[in-house]
Amino acid sequence: MRWDDVRIFLAVARGGSLIAAGEQLDMSPASVARHVEELERRLGVTLFLRSRNGYALSDAGLAVIADAERAEGALAALLHGATGAAASLVGTVRVAMPETFASDLLMPRLVGLLADHEGLRLEIVTAVNVADLTRREADIALRLVRPSAGNLVISRIGSMAVGLYAAPGYLSRRPPGLADGGRGHRVIGWDEKFRDLKAARWLSEQLPEASLAISTTSAGAQIAACETGMGIAALPHFLAGTRPGLLRVGGPLACYAQDIWMVVHQDIAATARIRAVADALRIAIRDSAPVLSGDRAASAG
Repeated sequence: MRWDDVRIFLAVARGGSLIAAGEQLDMSPASVARHVEELERRLGVTLFLRSRNGYALSDAGLAVIADAERAEGALAALLHGATGAAASLVGTVRVAMPETFASDLLMPRLVGLLADHEGLRLEIVTAVNVADLTRREADIALRLVRPSAGNLVISRIGSMAVGLYAAPGYLSRRPPGLADGGRGHRVIGWDEKFRDLKAARWLSEQLPEASLAISTTSAGAQIAACETGMGIAALPHFLAGTRPGLLRVGGPLACYAQDIWMVVHQDIAATARIRAVADALRIAIRDSAPVLSGDRAASAG
């Protein structure tokens, strides 16, 4: 591969589409497509699987992407020198994480990383579905469930506490306390396709006799429903504990801790920019421990 081949190949792999790659490369989507087709013709393999959803790496593409990453890193070292490369990271890192982690917890803690490294670009993926690192849908993922398979580097970087919350107006209309399995109460649950989420299972275990008021597909919608007084929800303390319109219910035992896992594909874990972003995320989660544990949560009985 020539350097242009490597650059365009990586842009399409990371962006997942001709449009995204073209924006990164300052090229038209048609030009990107022509370069990819020419590269595949010269190599005699199909590097990408085309679909209406974009471009995904084929098995052949997955087989060479680690080499392309190393070539990119080597070029960065040549351009900047060993010291300069360490101080001025270059390239894009795609990070998958829950929407609430991005919007309510981590964004302010990543400002310094980007300010220190002008050549570094972050892409934050917050889709509900779990990003597949083996298909290069993300370089790094923060997950609440430990992956059980894959050529992955997996590390536990923290935990978050989840408790029961409700609005004062709701509580004033319902039986005091949560005796009899929550009889007389209503809960805010998860859509059927998310029934295996730990929060969904735990809520059912805590309040088996409560009736379902509403189900949602996002934590943001759960909080909105809870704040309007629709019922009781199982919410992370870092989201609900500092909101004046929510009170923690059920006492200190109505709580559980959920591990936070960082996942990186093994082939790119040693890449300088991947390490830098992974370290920044790890520090951000560590520094957020008081909020994640619920030390600052409002409490009501």
